[in-house]
Amino acid sequence: MPGNLYQMDPQSAAEKAVSVIGFGFDLCRDVRLSACLPGPSGSRLIELDSAATRDLVFPDGVVVKDVPNSIKYDKGERTRFRSDVLSFSQMSEKFNRDLSLSGKIPSGLFNAMFEFKGCWQKDACAAKGLAYDGWFLTLYNVELERTNITLSERVKQEVPTTWDPAAIAEFIEKYGTHVVVGVKMGGKDVIHVKQLQNSNLQPNEVQKTLKQLADERFSENIGTSPFSEKPKGEHYIPGQLHQGVLAGSMRPPVVTCSKNNDIMNIYIRRGGIDFGQSHSQWLSTISQSPNVISISLVPITSLLSCARGNGFLSHAVN
Repeated sequence: MPGNLYQMDPQSAAEKAVSVIGFGFDLCRDVRLSACLPGPSGSRLIELDSAATRDLVFPDGVVVKDVPNSIKYDKGERTRFRSDVLSFSQMSEKFNRDLSLSGKIPSGLFNAMFEFKGCWQKDACAAKGLAYDGWFLTLYNVELERTNITLSERVKQEVPTTWDPAAIAEFIEKYGTHVVVGVKMGGKDVIHVKQLQNSNLQPNEVQKTLKQLADERFSENIGTSPFSEKPKGEHYIPGQLHQGVLAGSMRPPVVTCSKNNDIMNIYIRRGGIDFGQSHSQWLSTISQSPNVISISLVPITSLLSCARGNGFLSHAVN
């Protein structure tokens, strides 16, 4: 089945989560383990003591061998969160904080969750308000100790030392803009609401709509999943729900639109085995096939300090 391309068993998920610590990541991309970028010869972009290692034991008896001592593990938690109705820049800033970053420039994760696909200035003008409500189930966190993070000398040597846009773009394509220092593995089931400029709804009315959708989504009733039944007064946007039999931890989002075409609802699940079943049924599959639901990042430029070319790379990234 096509969806199996996106699924990982508990062992491979834990191994992958550990392996990407210290890899590069382009902030313009959605958060996926496959988007993490290795350094030269498949190595990490940062220096780690490969001689000081131990075995990490994860839930369900999963063991990852020879993990550097500077990479830690702790158990996660299950949380429900409903945001306020925020502006484009406010929501973008919140998503950046969740990635351990500052600033309001939208990340690839933000764009993916709210179905933004144009240049961010136009996307910002099109959106009147944004909100989300969802369950975030972290089975475990894999994190790097934040003290004395040092960029690999081989990576430093590849930083262009002059203003050469083509060379800088090649560096970013190869290594990304940031270094992965933390990974949260588990599953999330979230409804994202995008209020368009032609909407006359007040923020409290948007919140009320979101609450109603979430109550339906997260109820125990089997038939309330938007993957199997359209909410009343809404219609699917053509092309947004495809490969109906796809079952995986990265199933495409389901996007519906209000009858007035002024509110978009984006239903997204990450992790677990998703056949479009009810929320409660999906929950029980997360431990069988966990996936990344969030990462923590450090800018590569912050690790270059006084290295030649840092100013050019910083300018390009900004």
